[in-house]
Amino acid sequence: MPIKPIDMQIMMPRINEMSRIQNEEQQRIQASQQVAAQTTVKQFENNTRQVNSREETHNTAIREKQQNEKRQSNQQDKENNPDKEKTLQQREDNKQKPLGTVIDIRV
Repeated sequence: MPIKPIDMQIMMPRINEMSRIQNEEQQRIQASQQVAAQTTVKQFENNTRQVNSREETHNTAIREKQQNEKRQSNQQDKENNPDKEKTLQQREDNKQKPLGTVIDIRV
């Protein structure tokens, strides 16, 4: 179907308008995609920081809890077995002595 000159006069201004509208729409889409990508990167960075900080505080709480439990169990052991207290104390003293400071020689 051929295009008549009269139809061509009506179509030409609209072609320019349509191309301008399409370009603007493509730019909007690209801009929104960039913004979405930037927010995703920021959220990812924030999530990694939050996870690390939570793990650190969680580990600290566990350490404190373990220390408290250890202290309580040591106190119960001391109350139950006074001889064990002496042996535990001797073991701790032996651990504190640096190795190699005393030489035992037999002749």
